[in-house]
Amino acid sequence: MLKPEFRCHPLNLLFSLLPLVAVSTAAQQAAPRQEAGAVDAAVEEVLVRGRQSDYSVITENAQKIVDVPGSLGDPLMAVFSLPGVLSEGDGGGAPAVRGSSPSDNRYLVDGAPAGYVFHAFSTSIFNENIIQDFQLFSAGFGPQYNNAIGGIFDIKLRDPRQQDFATKVDISILRAGVFTEGQVSENSALYLSARASLLQYFFDKDEAEKEDGIRVQDAPEDTDYQFKYQYRLGDNHKLTLSANGASDLAAAEFTERSTEAMEEPDFVGSAKIDNTFHNQSLRWQFEGDNNSAWDAQIGHYENTRDTFWGGDKYFFDMKNSDVYALANYLFVLGDSHNISFGGEHHATEYSYDARFINYVCTEFDPDCELRRGELIDAQDKVRIKESSVYLNDHWNISETFSVDVGVQSHYNDYTKETFTHPRLAMSWEFIDNWTLSSSAGSYNRLPDIDKTFPEIGNTELDSPTSEHFTLGIKQELANEWSWSVTTYYKTMDNLPLASDINDDSKPLYTNNVEGEAYGVDLFISKERTDRWYGWLAISASHSNRTNKLTGIERDYYLDTPLVLNWVMNYQINKLWTVGGRFTAQSGRAYTPIVGIQKNPWFENRILPVYGEPYSDRLPVYARLDLRFQREMTLWGYPGTYNIDILNALNRRNVTDRNLDYKRTTSPQDFKLEDEVGLGVIPAVGMSLTF
Repeated sequence: MLKPEFRCHPLNLLFSLLPLVAVSTAAQQAAPRQEAGAVDAAVEEVLVRGRQSDYSVITENAQKIVDVPGSLGDPLMAVFSLPGVLSEGDGGGAPAVRGSSPSDNRYLVDGAPAGYVFHAFSTSIFNENIIQDFQLFSAGFGPQYNNAIGGIFDIKLRDPRQQDFATKVDISILRAGVFTEGQVSENSALYLSARASLLQYFFDKDEAEKEDGIRVQDAPEDTDYQFKYQYRLGDNHKLTLSANGASDLAAAEFTERSTEAMEEPDFVGSAKIDNTFHNQSLRWQFEGDNNSAWDAQIGHYENTRDTFWGGDKYFFDMKNSDVYALANYLFVLGDSHNISFGGEHHATEYSYDARFINYVCTEFDPDCELRRGELIDAQDKVRIKESSVYLNDHWNISETFSVDVGVQSHYNDYTKETFTHPRLAMSWEFIDNWTLSSSAGSYNRLPDIDKTFPEIGNTELDSPTSEHFTLGIKQELANEWSWSVTTYYKTMDNLPLASDINDDSKPLYTNNVEGEAYGVDLFISKERTDRWYGWLAISASHSNRTNKLTGIERDYYLDTPLVLNWVMNYQINKLWTVGGRFTAQSGRAYTPIVGIQKNPWFENRILPVYGEPYSDRLPVYARLDLRFQREMTLWGYPGTYNIDILNALNRRNVTDRNLDYKRTTSPQDFKLEDEVGLGVIPAVGMSLTF
């Protein structure tokens, strides 16, 4: 389950059920490039991208991310093994990057914005066959990236290949998919991927209800698709038509026996969530003989999220539609000097139709159950136009020293704010194979839309802002070994603070929370030689938030002081490859429950009494994932068998600690229950190419 402040929001409550049901289902069946950030802790300081001749082939470092054990071949699930990345749940959920909130991140696919990249069960919407490159910029990123104060997830899908049509089929206990690709004409090619989950066909609804009092009506199911058609206009021009989309659906009934209903009787009854998105874009790319390049695209993105709960008493339907255009130009001044500039424009409409109890709380509040607001019955829409432009000058001053100096300007007509952000990055190889790097910059993002809607929020909220500073050192060693140490410091300001629900003189939310995050990442990497590769990432960090009105400082709810990730893949022979990923985390901050009190809104009901917010720590988290892969031939067609064992040690990690409503009988005898994550889950899959 999610933290109390998220459980109380209807959208987040229902989303929290999807991985719970999916994990239960699986348990029943079980009875980057080096400088790009995917596997390098010091990459975000300098962005120097070289040209690649074949964009239809996955990069070596992106392939390593796809093959990380425990990710089930999913490139984005593997981000949780990278330095400075934390998950909200048991190895999944939205990622939090270097002390920032998951809502502070931005996701890009082929340069265009993508607001929906994770399914409810934490797997991404992308077929592994279409990933070309994946980069994570966790701090100090360059001026071409905007509207984010956390991390940038830059996903590049590969070009279709000029080949005879071939089809690949994947199937496992979790999902099935089909991928087809081939040449349409001498100058054009396409691919199409379509996948659907299979969990819903194995779920035992009666068994699930015995334990938690939740009667599953529709087990979680999801679908996704990607389509790309590319036409080459000579040797230098590419015209690409892309489309992609995804859906998530789940429905359940909260009975009187469910913990959610005991905590909040309004949730008794049927509940459902139906989430879909579709995106289409047209892109033109030009690469000149002198290494100059143009990249421009237009597109349309639409996301709908329909939710109801409490039978037919409450609902929240939200839709956003975005029409966008973006362009980038790279001008080469010489062998060691280039200038890039560009911009993007968005015209987005957000609309909602809702009837629900408005709980006024944020990440800062551990007692959301006590912040019950009014019944909201409203509908409204908000239109936002935002534009940004950037300029970056990259100069290799010498063979050992390079610098990036850039600036970005961002404006939106909703908050009517204009930001000008300087960005600086430097890299200096001061001794052979020793490199010192540093970066600094300021950033902003739009305020949370659900907190700025009329009637349910504050339309006058300002944009959250942040400043990033990084300093790192890296040494290249013999036999493809390397190590690096990166330190970082982030400030955050204008974060939302929930007002006292009994104070009508103030808006529901104000910009009165600030924060900071700082830490150090150690990264030891071994590139693929002698049939194996791997890395060790150790992160020590601290993140906090401060109420500027009272001066009260608290640890951030995802603050985890020490995180270790070890990954290794070894090719035993031509047929077999084995890999492992071990994760260990010190206890995450949580708010202890010190008693119970009467529920002021429901007779004969109780609520927790909380102690000092985020003042205690959960037990140490540890998890080992294994993957075995075998090349094979079936009916004359090549393919692979995959065996994944998630949480191979069967460690029942404590992910939260809540009031046990079923066993609590009096204020003097209240009981707590540990919420635990995954048990051991084996998953078997295969792929076949026709």
